[in-house]
Amino acid sequence: MTTTLLHHLNDYAPSGLEFAEIKTQFINHLNNPHQIIIHDTAIPPLDTIGLGFVTGQLALTPFKHRLVVYGNCAPRRSTKKATKNNLGQGLKYALLKNGAEIINVFSEYAFGFVKNDIVKFHDLNIPNQGSQFRSRDFFPKAVANIINSNYSDLGKKLNLTNIPAIAPNLVAWTDGFGNIKTTPRLSHLTKLNLKPGDKVKVVLNNVAMIGVISLGGFQVDRGVLAINAGSSGHHDPFIELFLRVHHLSEKTAAVRFNHPTGGQPLELKPL
Repeated sequence: MTTTLLHHLNDYAPSGLEFAEIKTQFINHLNNPHQIIIHDTAIPPLDTIGLGFVTGQLALTPFKHRLVVYGNCAPRRSTKKATKNNLGQGLKYALLKNGAEIINVFSEYAFGFVKNDIVKFHDLNIPNQGSQFRSRDFFPKAVANIINSNYSDLGKKLNLTNIPAIAPNLVAWTDGFGNIKTTPRLSHLTKLNLKPGDKVKVVLNNVAMIGVISLGGFQVDRGVLAINAGSSGHHDPFIELFLRVHHLSEKTAAVRFNHPTGGQPLELKPL
């Protein structure tokens, strides 16, 4: 049987109890758990842009074996009123052109970064209410069913137009070194006729800084803000804001821009 890599994405604390409880339920419902590799990745709380970004980066990476991505980030921002029986967004299933399978809670931008690669998009007929901890009590069984090649939970086909587009001017993710990954791609800089060495004013989170277009974050002097194609985004990389530092006690890009959250808009103004 083919080895399956399951990427488990959730907006719980890294290495938290929740991840352990959910993994226990995965193993309970898998037919061959010893052939499944489960890798946990923590998403910033309530950050559906972050969930979508990581989903796209992992699902679109070439992989020789079976790849399944399960993501849960459900901020329930559609209403301010109390929800009956802890009702929340349900799970959806997507099959991509490369064979990767995604089972994400359908919250805002969860499928936005893979929208153009989806060949099948379905509802999943599983409970989405009745527990405050749906990601432990209901969702693992649905994910395990897919991995077990049991697709009986698949419901109606869904229209891809229901997936919100990702605007090309947002913060997508901040890595552990304080580098800010954004949604504009390298091709966007080309459209602006920007080339290495050009200066650009970056406005983000009420902070303005002058940066330099660079072929890489280390091709600028220490303390200079580099605007360069980052390590995410595959054939057309996403732009990163990279402030070169020698120690994390120094002010990284994330610190200089006051720790922007996923979805915040930014401006790139050529000088």
